Amino acid sequence: MPITRINFSPDSHEALFSLLQDRNESVASLAMEQILQSSDFDKLMQNYQDSPDGLVRRRVHQMGNIARRRQLLEKFLNSVQNDRMDPWQAMMLIDHLYDPQSSFTYLNEMTNELIREFDPRRSGTAAVVKFMKKRGFLVPTQNVFDISNYLLGDVLESRMGAAPLLCIIAQHIGTFRNWQCRICLHSGRFCLLDENSALIDPSEDWAVKKKMTTEQYHACTPKEVLLVVLSQLFSMAIINWEPWDIHLFSRILTSLYQLDHGQLPYPLGSFLSPVRKYPAISEQ
Repeated sequence: MPITRINFSPDSHEALFSLLQDRNESVASLAMEQILQSSDFDKLMQNYQDSPDGLVRRRVHQMGNIARRRQLLEKFLNSVQNDRMDPWQAMMLIDHLYDPQSSFTYLNEMTNELIREFDPRRSGTAAVVKFMKKRGFLVPTQNVFDISNYLLGDVLESRMGAAPLLCIIAQHIGTFRNWQCRICLHSGRFCLLDENSALIDPSEDWAVKKKMTTEQYHACTPKEVLLVVLSQLFSMAIINWEPWDIHLFSRILTSLYQLDHGQLPYPLGSFLSPVRKYPAISEQ
């Protein structure tokens, strides 16, 4: 959803920035929200980032971070809605949206280290399975409601994660060794399916089942995989009752499904919201 821009007069800008000096956080927050919607936002940031008032500089820095996160979220939503984002890119962006301290550089470094460790002389399903097992990538049997199981950075660090994340990681690493596969659902579990219809199940210690028929699995689109991961992240946020996480993932899901926040189940949405049929996300 695009950010609405407002044209303020110079006097209005000056008045709003004067409120950033207010020690009352509520007053300053209201001013910051107005400034963030200004059509001259970037220019204003340059003008005030070196303010002699330390409190103003801190709040200008906060607004800069908020603006970057909003732009990143808008880019993420537009890419997903237009089918321009693969699962790996999506997981990278979700990690950064969830944790502002997350670094794309650090995520790439961990990934590149894994790729370097994968013997370039080996390829194919057996080699990928052996590599993932040897590097200790497992689906957890405990703490299954830990949100870190669905965050790329945490999974790369701990080598423990939900099956969809392990499938995305294995698929991404495999492409660097010319290994092609699809993510699919089999018996309610996320698995990988190679070009020879062999199925790899990370939930069963990367067990391989050969010659699967089309009736035995559902080949997932990238959007389907992403929506499942986002739904799980939203569920984890509710289970752990983390307000910021609930806000982030509910905003993403309602935007993708073109829903009003009031349509979410109470108490997240409106108690008086009428029951409506939720629209399906169109496949392209």
